[in-house]
Amino acid sequence: MVLLSPLERAFGRLPGTVRGAIWMILGGLFLTLLALVIRHLQTQYDVLQMIFLRSVVSFFLILPWAIKVGLINLKTRRIGLHVFRNTIHYFGNVGWFFGVTLVPLADLSALQFTVPLFSVVLAAIFLRESVGFHRWAATAIGFAGALVIIRPGFVDVTPGIIAVIASAVFYASSGVSTKALSRTDSPNAVLFYMSVIFIPISAIPAIWKWQPLMAEDTIPILLLGVFGWLAHFCIIRAFAAADASFVAPFDFLRLPIAALFGFFLYLEEPDLWVWMGAVIIFAATWYNTSRENRASRKAAE
Repeated sequence: MVLLSPLERAFGRLPGTVRGAIWMILGGLFLTLLALVIRHLQTQYDVLQMIFLRSVVSFFLILPWAIKVGLINLKTRRIGLHVFRNTIHYFGNVGWFFGVTLVPLADLSALQFTVPLFSVVLAAIFLRESVGFHRWAATAIGFAGALVIIRPGFVDVTPGIIAVIASAVFYASSGVSTKALSRTDSPNAVLFYMSVIFIPISAIPAIWKWQPLMAEDTIPILLLGVFGWLAHFCIIRAFAAADASFVAPFDFLRLPIAALFGFFLYLEEPDLWVWMGAVIIFAATWYNTSRENRASRKAAE
């Protein structure tokens, strides 16, 4: 710990924008590493079992923190909404895990950039958020970018692609539920109840597909939870360190990171359409994020 303290102090002295960029890049890296672990384990375990195992590891990672914070500070009166949010998030996990096993890593990352676009639509419908012409136009352009990647009618729309798009819808729904919970519950409570509720939600489907655990898979199984937790932790820190409109573009680096891993480990070569579609989606997402950030600043003045 003594050795880390100077590093922590040096990192803390960096400008918030630099720290935010580093955290976001690390978040994308850990998501890609999580995908690699899933691919490594897919021949031995079903994705439903892997999701459960990751949930258990994540729970034990967060438990010491929860004890330190104190359960009294994690109370909620909206346990039903927590259960709903995490059920939806579980389906998002299922789609993403299946996508990891079926879709090239670059395509997977590119299509996941649609999550904020679906969030705009769902927030307008369920949270009654005001969405002006500019945000609707940018969202429509973003979805056009997704169609550039998928190219329905020109190439086969595979089950993997459908799973990834479905996961984006579920993740967006989970995000909208989180916004609703944030009106009454702290972020700490949302994170804690996610770790608790995810275990029983994922346990029943996992039992249906259960395979005996192998001793040689101990480290990869632990990494399922560690990489997932680290990705979540880094992304939260990124948005805490700097404006969302600044750090969001650094998430785009997840695409070349995933493409490099896919090429060198699996000989996957993303075509030009994937890059073009990803640029369109991300430009639309950045525009929406930037515009929302400017509106928030004006409201605060």
